[in-house]
Amino acid sequence: MNRKIAINKDSCIGCSTCALTCSILFNEDYDINKAHIRVTKHDFQGKYDIEFLISCKRCFKCAEVCPTGSLKVEETS
Repeated sequence: MNRKIAINKDSCIGCSTCALTCSILFNEDYDINKAHIRVTKHDFQGKYDIEFLISCKRCFKCAEVCPTGSLKVEETS
């Protein structure tokens, strides 16, 4: 079985806890620009986009720290 991250953009509040956690874990730096995940706001919709870069390590820590459950780990076959 493999795992993937399921994204629920509707519940994302744009806090960037996921990106900050990623940057600290992999770059030892508190800088969302160094994370393997990007959270960006759509001003006209008031919603957020969540994008994983190809460099993502698939550690799933972002899903563990997400306060709204916008990121969840799912099992795939």
